[in-house]
Amino acid sequence: WYDRPIIGQFRGLPWWAAVVLAFGLTAIAAFVDMQRQDSLGRIYQGAFVVGCVVAVCLVRRRSLFGPIVQPPLVFAITAIGAVVLLGPKSGSGGLKAMAISVALPLTSNFPTMGITTAVVVLIGVYRLWRERNPDPDVRPSKPAKGRAARGEAVLAGEPGQGSGGRGLR
Repeated sequence: WYDRPIIGQFRGLPWWAAVVLAFGLTAIAAFVDMQRQDSLGRIYQGAFVVGCVVAVCLVRRRSLFGPIVQPPLVFAITAIGAVVLLGPKSGSGGLKAMAISVALPLTSNFPTMGITTAVVVLIGVYRLWRERNPDPDVRPSKPAKGRAARGEAVLAGEPGQGSGGRGLR
């Protein structure tokens, strides 16, 4: 239950893969929109929403924090990066023109970012509530390492097995 996504019995994505999923999908859409129309439009907005929602749904339950807080960061990085790197280049205007060219897509797409953030937070809180530990008295165990993971017998007195190497040999 600890590693599952919102639906299914398979192991969910680690936090970093969910962040890469949302960021990558949004960055590709930003590139496409900037090439098509020199502004961030519906393709960017749709990919941003889908990327963030899918990321919070497919991530492991224990890794929900990253995908819950990522929408504003993904939005800001991709929007600013797309406008600065791919936007129309004007020879004059300097810093003031650049600030205006960056501020316009941020403000015009702000409702999309706000609504997406709210939806992602609601999904995340719902998952935290719904996917609680079915047996709260038992904490999830970490995967076994070493000989125990390979199914080999481990004697209590062996070095490195918690008894300090003392005991039966």
